[in-house]
Amino acid sequence: MVETVLVGDIGGTNVRFAVARQGFAGHPVISDVSVMPGDDFADFDDALIAYCESLGDKKPTRALIALAGPVSDGHVKLTNRDWVVDAKRLEANCGLETVRLVNDYAAMARSIPELPDSHFKLLHDGEQEAGGRQPILVSGPGTGLGMATLLPVGQSGWRVVTGEGGHAAFAPATPREWALYEALKDKHGYVSSELVLSGSGLNEVHKALCRIDGVAWQEIPPAEMLKRAREGDQICNDICEIRARGTLYALGDAALMNGTKGGVVITGGVAERLADWLEAPAALERFFQRGPMSAYMKPITIRLLLAGEAALVGAAALYFDEVSLQ
Repeated sequence: MVETVLVGDIGGTNVRFAVARQGFAGHPVISDVSVMPGDDFADFDDALIAYCESLGDKKPTRALIALAGPVSDGHVKLTNRDWVVDAKRLEANCGLETVRLVNDYAAMARSIPELPDSHFKLLHDGEQEAGGRQPILVSGPGTGLGMATLLPVGQSGWRVVTGEGGHAAFAPATPREWALYEALKDKHGYVSSELVLSGSGLNEVHKALCRIDGVAWQEIPPAEMLKRAREGDQICNDICEIRARGTLYALGDAALMNGTKGGVVITGGVAERLADWLEAPAALERFFQRGPMSAYMKPITIRLLLAGEAALVGAAALYFDEVSLQ
């Protein structure tokens, strides 16, 4: 019988589940995908119980769940949702033999070698050595700003190193960005890249720019903000430009510090919606401009991930990596 595993990708907005098995050449194949708003559930246990019940007799006995928060001894406090998840409690509540919890960006990063080229949009075609295996940076703005580095192991294996790079300090580079930084600093004290670049900080950035310009703030849904930006609304366009340029600036720093010559993959729903701004020359220059090290940056390929189910694939890959070592 083919072994299956229940996998999950739990972010600040949605909970995603699937059943995974190993397919051709060991690549994970997922099925029974379910996407549900996190707001529909009081806690994560209820969400996983609902999915397990929907599977009936197809429910696997083991699970690997990727969550948006640091993992410590089988516990996770989600960064952008008031949920505390405990692996042992899930095993008891859901009738599972084992539940392993990992950071969501560990799963996101591990998915990258498993996905076809059609799942990516090329933003910058670097000069990566043919057949070479170099570290890859995986990061980008969604509800938060996750970050991980994918390290090659041997001829075909991979190891993921996660961190909380999204909470590093935001680096303003223009007078408009400095004004935004000062406005946010007055209110929050510390201005992280996640605050400026991710979905969770959108209203705070919008409010700050409105205060700077002397304009009354009114909440605008993200889709409407993009529409207005394309129609020439100054504040909305500034928000899109600041977020796109700031993302590439932050990822350029991380790529330089981690030596990710294997490329940079930008992920997250916010990044997908900002694709037009991310590929603008002025935004890409933020990635390349590193003084005497600018030549080091140019050969690094930059891609935008377009696959919403990538972290489910990555969670499955992490599980089967462990199985192969047993």
